[in-house]
Amino acid sequence: MRFNRKASNEKTNRRRWLAPALSLGLAPLVLLASPGTASADTWCFTPSDHTPHILTGDTTYAKAQIQDRKTWQDWVWRGPTFRCPWNVPSCSYAWGQSQTAGWKWSVGLKIDVSIPVVGKLFEATPSYERSGSTTTSFTYTVTLRPGQFAQPISVVERRWTQGTYVGAFRTDGSVCDARHPHIYRYWWDGSYQFGKWQTNLKVLDYGTYHVWN
Repeated sequence: MRFNRKASNEKTNRRRWLAPALSLGLAPLVLLASPGTASADTWCFTPSDHTPHILTGDTTYAKAQIQDRKTWQDWVWRGPTFRCPWNVPSCSYAWGQSQTAGWKWSVGLKIDVSIPVVGKLFEATPSYERSGSTTTSFTYTVTLRPGQFAQPISVVERRWTQGTYVGAFRTDGSVCDARHPHIYRYWWDGSYQFGKWQTNLKVLDYGTYHVWN
């Protein structure tokens, strides 16, 4: 349930309160303004569990803060294997075809929020489900020594990243109206940081040759 204290707020602040209202199934209810009630910068919500805690908005976002120096490679496609003959000084090999490799998989997203919060944090976290495709024309050549193998591959590189969430509706637990003890006063804090998340983010994708003896 949401109370809009000022009609003039409705247009300018629609972006901030719309997401909690939709994601939590809050039904709007307009109250008559009275002295000493919510100001132009406050909203009134009732969380689904009737407990005052922060709410996310549609401008809540995940902020990356720490990342690993190293990256990991995922080979999402492997082509046919070529071997350079033993009885030649060297080989110049090119597969000579184009390949599109699609990829999609989940990557062990972890979310740690020590304070109660309601909202869609999974959608706010980057790369919870990675998906995409990479197309490479393997027309470039690789030089091989006698007996070496070569195989065209498509690679996706990822990096472990950790961060926090920024932006939330906050409350001090005060109610908007004494007749409705579970309807709490909220204000939007766009710089408020809370929680912690970690996941793997895609750095780049490309095609290359895997060469081995």
